[in-house]
Amino acid sequence: MAAWPPLITPDPASDLGAEWARFTWPSCIDRKQEMLTAIEDVLNAHVPFDDGDRHWLRLCLDEAMVNALIHGNEGDPGVPVTVLVGERAGRWVVRIDDQGEGFAAEQVPDLEDPANLLLEHGRGIRLMQEWLDELRFHRNGATVWMARRMVAPAEGNA
Repeated sequence: MAAWPPLITPDPASDLGAEWARFTWPSCIDRKQEMLTAIEDVLNAHVPFDDGDRHWLRLCLDEAMVNALIHGNEGDPGVPVTVLVGERAGRWVVRIDDQGEGFAAEQVPDLEDPANLLLEHGRGIRLMQEWLDELRFHRNGATVWMARRMVAPAEGNA
């Protein structure tokens, strides 16, 4: 299980072993599905996902993109969100950069505390931590770094 609260580090981890794609989009929530599909298409071209992994991938990408578009860039179409997709050390990586102020790790509720399970915010980060091998935030949370090992799906699950 990943550390709680989310790990915010001072410098972005930008050293991809291979960069598969780079996207820059305006912060328009109406274009979110287009963004998610573009990222998924790149990942699917390089990584074997089974149906369960595709579900979790979509959940994690959706959560991170909504955070960047709405919470980070406040839905301002004049402010871009940048996404890098690639590989490092046998893991696929998605890095999403917004232009917002980020967040304070101590403000994210500890969802292991049952009293916090029904709160309006914070659950998405916890869900991402459960599936990803690595979830880190940089620039005070304005950059999210998501990574998971690349493995072949179990036979019959592809």
